[in-house]
Amino acid sequence: MKHLILVALLLGVANAASAGDSGAATDRYNAWGWYCDSQPVVDFWEQALIGNEARGRASLCATPFGMYSSMRVRGLTAGNPYTVWWVYIDKPEACANFPLTPETAPIPVPEPIGYATPCGLADFFTPDASGEFLNPLAVFGRMDGAIVRSRSLANFQGSLRSFEPSPGSQIWLFVFGHGPAASGDKRQLARQLLTPEDPGSGTPHVGIEGQPLGYPSAVAVFRIP
Repeated sequence: MKHLILVALLLGVANAASAGDSGAATDRYNAWGWYCDSQPVVDFWEQALIGNEARGRASLCATPFGMYSSMRVRGLTAGNPYTVWWVYIDKPEACANFPLTPETAPIPVPEPIGYATPCGLADFFTPDASGEFLNPLAVFGRMDGAIVRSRSLANFQGSLRSFEPSPGSQIWLFVFGHGPAASGDKRQLARQLLTPEDPGSGTPHVGIEGQPLGYPSAVAVFRIP
């Protein structure tokens, strides 16, 4: 419990230290050698698909006990559920280094440029050096989720205990939008809050069949020194 309280304090310090900066990457180590950083939340496809520009700040601390994160995101749609996903890329130098086009993206919208250079959506499907497709470069899992209630604002937080990222790795906090909440269908609402609703995630339990219902809304990217 003590280290969780300390991590919460460190996340607060990371947020406060970056409140007035320009969003440039900053490497912060505290007296214990724990890495804490704060990065801007940038719009991915929220504006292109919904008309709102997602924005905000995200903080992350990597400690000997695990990784801990928080996000404050504005510009989301009230009444819609959103999920946040950890994305871990251990060796970014192996990334495909090309953005998806409307013809190749899961949704017919071009992928933003440069948000996680040299990595991107293609690396969810890029095999490792051995060519093993079932061992892609990007590893991901659910961090948090909520229905946005008012003011188009949502707070998310999560922990990945017992995990220390490798030096030079990338960590994304990836926000997925899921359209209007299926409040009258609890099974579908559970899918909206627990899964990406993307067939590429693995049908039928994590994904869906056919076209994706979930879409990448916003992202914050951390680069571990």
